[in-house]
Amino acid sequence: MRLDPDYLVTFSVVAEYGNISRAAEALRLSQPAVSGQLKALQDVVGERLYTRTAYGITLTEAGQDLLGYARVIATTLSGAAEHLRTRQARTRPLRLGLSWTLSGQAVSLVSGAHEAGHEVRVTSGHSTSLMEAVASGASDAALIVQPPGPLPAGLEGHRFSAEDLCLLVPAGHPLEDRGSTPLLAAAQEVFLWPMVGSTVARHAERLLNEATVLPAVQFELGSLTAVREAVGRGLGVTILPPSVARLEIEAGQVSPVLIEALNVTVSYVVVVPSDVVVRPEARRLLDLVLRSRRSTRL
Repeated sequence: MRLDPDYLVTFSVVAEYGNISRAAEALRLSQPAVSGQLKALQDVVGERLYTRTAYGITLTEAGQDLLGYARVIATTLSGAAEHLRTRQARTRPLRLGLSWTLSGQAVSLVSGAHEAGHEVRVTSGHSTSLMEAVASGASDAALIVQPPGPLPAGLEGHRFSAEDLCLLVPAGHPLEDRGSTPLLAAAQEVFLWPMVGSTVARHAERLLNEATVLPAVQFELGSLTAVREAVGRGLGVTILPPSVARLEIEAGQVSPVLIEALNVTVSYVVVVPSDVVVRPEARRLLDLVLRSRRSTRL
């Protein structure tokens, strides 16, 4: 005797509802299909499992005996299906875009996700390209420097943290002891740019323009690492969030000087698709990133 597990599942649902038509709706099957499965199960068992009444069905003694086993099979199959769905959802790594400015968050984000049972793969880039990746589905979410103006259509931002831009100067620089300064005082300095066109660079350009300052000498070094090293060696100054140069500041190689201007604060946001509710990977990654704020040093 071979019992079809699908028939046992159907039988358990019919017994639960006591009505074939309602059970068919719950199983998303036609009523004839449910009746056919019940008949096939009875044929295999060799006994009547239920009798029809004016209000539905009533299980026979044989049906009552079989029901306990049918429920175990139904529960086991349902649990196995849920386990596989969860496993498959976690099989694909969660894809996070991370702004170059926030690259220092990568270790805590990835390790925190791992402790929670998730694998996160990080792609670094400019905030603009990272938003495009989220919009196209290439990334599930992105932690970026919020650009000026609204986010592109189809995306929404969730606040992560914020930080004031500072003028980073070499240790021993004349501006170091002032604590704060208008940008006009840096007009004759060698100004170092990380990546022209990046969101942080655009904020720095805005501040310089608002202060009507055009640095006498400007070098584009192409990366935050190169700028930090150059400032630490006394080759020039730059406008960046101090967290970018935390190690150099703690080592006494670089000093942050507050900028005397309006709108010096930059916001860091987690960008996800606007329909994040129906995107489990994006929703899961958003939750992981926002929870990581407890350990951030921004």
